[in-house]
Amino acid sequence: MEEQATEKIKILIVDDEQHILQMLQMNMRTQGYDSITAETGEDALELARTESPDLILLDVMLPGIDGVETCRILKADPETKRIPILMISARSEGQDKITGLLSGADDYITKPFSLEELFLRIKASLRQVELLTASTSPTTYRKGSLELSTEKYQVTSGSERIDLTLTEFRILHYLLKKSGALIPRDTMIQAIFEQEPAEVGRSFDVHLRNIRKKLAEHQVEGCDIETVRGKGFTIG
Repeated sequence: MEEQATEKIKILIVDDEQHILQMLQMNMRTQGYDSITAETGEDALELARTESPDLILLDVMLPGIDGVETCRILKADPETKRIPILMISARSEGQDKITGLLSGADDYITKPFSLEELFLRIKASLRQVELLTASTSPTTYRKGSLELSTEKYQVTSGSERIDLTLTEFRILHYLLKKSGALIPRDTMIQAIFEQEPAEVGRSFDVHLRNIRKKLAEHQVEGCDIETVRGKGFTIG
């Protein structure tokens, strides 16, 4: 794979198999990334808090706290919730992927994977952070009882804070920017993920389901994400 010049982005690799850790670390170097490793969920939690990585590659099957629970803990912690998490699993069943995404993962890849695919996914996740932080004019959006601040990276309803993952925040932000418009599904996927809809697959729908669930749990009023069958989405 061709070496690329990148800023020194730090990636935390979490896997309990030494040969995989070594292989991934070597390839991270060829791509210009720094990397640190952990073999357990407990170590991953500690390193995520102390080292502040730019992205986490997180294997599902770990001793002790597994990857799914580790992901949930990271996404519930204000200090680590903004770190993109790319979950890795040897299991490709649809339900396993949904479980990973429901735990807060921003993306999901199954073993065996090609290094080309892995680095495309890494770049796509890092690009989401770049797009979110690139705005030179912080904005606050309000819809019913919901308020989203791009400056604070915060979503609230009344006095309650609603914790969203990076991907969920970007989806809701995009919907609020286009408030009142009918947005085709493919248009939204390409804008959020900068990938073709077929590459994203059901991941988008799981993220959208998560957003709706969180808004319902916080009893948000006057802000409903509506599906127009065969056409797309609108927020009203």
